[in-house]
Amino acid sequence: MTNDLMKSLELLVFGWGGVFAVILIIYLASVLLCKLFPIKK
Repeated sequence: MTNDLMKSLELLVFGWGGVFAVILIIYLASVLLCKLFPIKK
C-alpha cells in the first residue's frame, strides 16, 4: 500500500508542479509583452 501511496504522491507533485509552471510561464510572457509594448498615453 505504501508503494501505491508514494506513486500517487509523485503524480500529485508532478501535476501541481505542471500547473504552477504554466501559470509562471503565462505571467512571464505577459510581463515581457508589457515591457516590449508599453501603454502609450
